[in-house]
Amino acid sequence: MTDTMIELEKLTKRYPGTEIPAVEDLTMGIPRGEIVVFVGPSGCGKTTSLKMINRIIEPTSGHIILDGEDVTKSDPDKLRRRIGYVIQQIGLFPHRRIGDNVATVPNLLGWDRDRTNERVNELLEIVGLDPEMYRDRYPKELSGGQRQRVGVARALAADPPVLLMDEPFGAIDPITRTRLQNEFLRLQQELQKTIVFVTHDIDEAIKMGDRIAILQERSIPAQFATPEEILTQPANQFVEDFVGSGATLKRLKLTRIRDIEIITDCLTGSVDEDARTLRDRLAASEWTGMLLLDEQKRPLRWLRAPDLDQGRSLREAGLPAKAFVEPHATLSDALEEMLLGSAGVSIVVDKHGVYQGIVDVDTIIITIQEMRDASAEFYRTAKLVDPAEVAG
Repeated sequence: MTDTMIELEKLTKRYPGTEIPAVEDLTMGIPRGEIVVFVGPSGCGKTTSLKMINRIIEPTSGHIILDGEDVTKSDPDKLRRRIGYVIQQIGLFPHRRIGDNVATVPNLLGWDRDRTNERVNELLEIVGLDPEMYRDRYPKELSGGQRQRVGVARALAADPPVLLMDEPFGAIDPITRTRLQNEFLRLQQELQKTIVFVTHDIDEAIKMGDRIAILQERSIPAQFATPEEILTQPANQFVEDFVGSGATLKRLKLTRIRDIEIITDCLTGSVDEDARTLRDRLAASEWTGMLLLDEQKRPLRWLRAPDLDQGRSLREAGLPAKAFVEPHATLSDALEEMLLGSAGVSIVVDKHGVYQGIVDVDTIIITIQEMRDASAEFYRTAKLVDPAEVAG
C-alpha cells in the first residue's frame, strides 16, 4: 500500500476546435487519507481536472492511477462506483425518497435489502439526520443544508476510498455553510477518506485542505503545498495575489480548537441545583456570570446574579447559551460564533453537545501573537522577509 492514493500523470484535456487545452499536463500525487483542495480563478480548469479523475470528462491524454491501478482506460461505470461524488447542486433524484437516494450505489452494486437499509440508516445518523424522521421524505421537503448532507451520505454509501467534491457548500447560506464544513471535517477525522475538493474560495481552501493546489490557467499548479506553507511561503506573485491581504487572520483558519488550551474553569451550575446554591457559588467567585448545564452537562443558559433572584425556573432565567463550537472547528469559526453570541465567548462542546470549556477573545489574541512570533523566528533564522508582514 503506497502513501499516494491518486496519481495524475500529464493529464490533459483538449476540446475539439480549440487551440489551447483546458487542462495541460497536470501531474500531481494526492496522498492517501488527505483532503486536497483545487482552488484558482474562474475558468482555470479545476472542475475539469476533478471530473477527469472519475472520467465524467474523458482526458485527451495522460494517466489516472488509482491506488496503484491505471484506470485511464478501464470501465468508467465501475470506476465511478469506487469514487464518491458530491456537487454543489447536490443532484438528488426528486422523485425518490431520501433513503432511496442514499441507496443508489448499493443498489447498483447488488447489495441485499437488509445490508442496504442498515447502511442507509447508519449514514443518515452520521450526517446528523434521524433515519426515522428523514429517510421517507422527498428532497423538496428538506432544507438546502439537509439536502447537502444527504448528498454526502449518498456519496459515502458504498464506502468508497475516494471522494470528489465540486464546490459542495457553495450554494448554501454562510452560517449553514460553516456548520456543514465543520461537520464534514469531523466526519473526515473518523473516515480518513482521500478527498479532492474544488472551491473558488481561498478561505474555504485554507480551512478544509490538508494540502492546497493553487491552479493557474490550464490547471497549471502555481503552488501545491500545505495551507501553512502557502500563507507563510507563497511560491510566486500569482500565489500572493490570489491569497490576498490579511494573512494573519487567515491563519486563524489553520488552528483548531483541539490544538489550543481552552478555558476549562469557567463557572458552571446544573439545573439539578437550587437557585440559592448557584447564587452563593457565583457570589463567592470572581466570575460575573455562570453557565447553566442540563442533566447531560449540555449548556443551557447564561446566568447573572439578578437572574437567580427572580424566582423563575432556571430553564427560563438569564440568556440562552449560544455560540457553540466543537474541537475540530477553527479559531476563525470560534471568533465568528463569539460575535454572534450573547456572552462574548464561544462554548466548546463535543459531538454530543457536552460542555468542554470556552474560548474568549484573549485566547484568540494570544494565539495570533504566538503565530506571529513563530513566523518571525522562522524568517529571522532563514534571513527572509515575512510575506505576512507585507500582506497584513
